[in-house]
Amino acid sequence: MFRFVRDKQAGAEPKGSADSITLDTPVRFDGRLVMQLVTEHSELNRRFSALARRLDGDPIIVEREVRDCAALLHRLRRTEALWLYPIIARGVARDPIARRQFVQLRLGMLGLARRALRQFDDLAVALRRGTDVEAAADMAARALGEYRMRNEAEIYPLYDFIGRRRSVEQQIA
Repeated sequence: MFRFVRDKQAGAEPKGSADSITLDTPVRFDGRLVMQLVTEHSELNRRFSALARRLDGDPIIVEREVRDCAALLHRLRRTEALWLYPIIARGVARDPIARRQFVQLRLGMLGLARRALRQFDDLAVALRRGTDVEAAADMAARALGEYRMRNEAEIYPLYDFIGRRRSVEQQIA
């Protein structure tokens, strides 16, 4: 799999740097987080689409762009793991059925993300070998699209629902 290099100019994470988070860091609902994640997904899709149109270009440059896309996906997943999932987990903590469904959903999302990263890796290998590049790019695009679609259809609305509900409950209390 790729080795990711920290990109100091990669963009701000909500409520501070992800590198400064500890187990004691309070994570609160941020109504702007979903829009930020959707924007990051759009940027990742834009970059991947741009590189997919240049697959016949210099393989070293295109491979570097594939690795950049993988790094963007990795950073996006890190933001989700640090800021999104704790809020959802806290929201379903008292309901064992909802908690089990959330764990299953989270594992499914982890599998989709790993598949997308693996497809990026396969595309990089195909570029190096000069074989099956188009097929590898199509598979990477499908995996990336499915990851985004499931996030936007299931995870992000769940985060908004739980976060807004908890915010209202705290205002009432």
